[in-house]
Amino acid sequence: MLDKIPTVGIVGGKGRMGKWFERFLKEDVGLNVLICDLNTEVKLDDIVKNCEVVIVSVPMEAFESVIKELGPKMRQEAFLTDLCSLKSVQVDTMLRYTQDSQCEVVGTHPLFGPAEDSIQGRRVAICPARGRRWLFWWEGILKSKGALTYVVDAKEHDRTMAWVQALNHFILLSLGKALEEDGIDLNQLLNLATPSFERQLRIVSRLSLQDPELYATIQMSNPFAQNALKIFTSHANQLFQIIKNQDRAKFIDLFKEVQELGRLFIEKSKK
Repeated sequence: MLDKIPTVGIVGGKGRMGKWFERFLKEDVGLNVLICDLNTEVKLDDIVKNCEVVIVSVPMEAFESVIKELGPKMRQEAFLTDLCSLKSVQVDTMLRYTQDSQCEVVGTHPLFGPAEDSIQGRRVAICPARGRRWLFWWEGILKSKGALTYVVDAKEHDRTMAWVQALNHFILLSLGKALEEDGIDLNQLLNLATPSFERQLRIVSRLSLQDPELYATIQMSNPFAQNALKIFTSHANQLFQIIKNQDRAKFIDLFKEVQELGRLFIEKSKK
């Protein structure tokens, strides 16, 4: 149990996810929140002085420089976490620059975007690093408002994100470019789309609202991404050759193998 209700400081609080967590922590949780950003009156020193909890919500390209300035100033009894999409380098960076203060450190990845109205039913990855007192508080706050939290090692998180994010974005971008090259009429495509393909098109269309810099970082900064993409493209090429060669038996065998994987996913999702 905490001795008092903590004040939360969000570094990068004017960004979209920073604003989302400001609203969530103020309105849904009832905490006092201070915002620090490039053009705010509140500076990093104010955050360190007045906040027991510090959330860093900045672009990954700026992350190390922010933590390099912030980390050594953190108080020993305070809590530092981040909202980055990758965790291995980010957690190591927070640990490295807080060696003197020995504040508690946890990596946080909200597996949703700022367009969501609520955290209810949304997944959040939590990567423990140093300390447990604030970790239990933070996970408890998220779960109390309906978040589905999952505690995972930072490297295992990034390995999984190579499939969840990097490959997913790779497929969407490839689909978009393929449609563009073909020149097919989009109205006709929508009029004849199956429900599953329409969902894919809607997801592709949502890329228009996303930050290409973030997506580039997710693709190029995850050390596990290239291996996932290599495995995927290898199987895509094999499947293309099966279809090109009109090898019906091999296609059916491959389809049955994927069906079995699908059954396993169904079983897992029921638990």
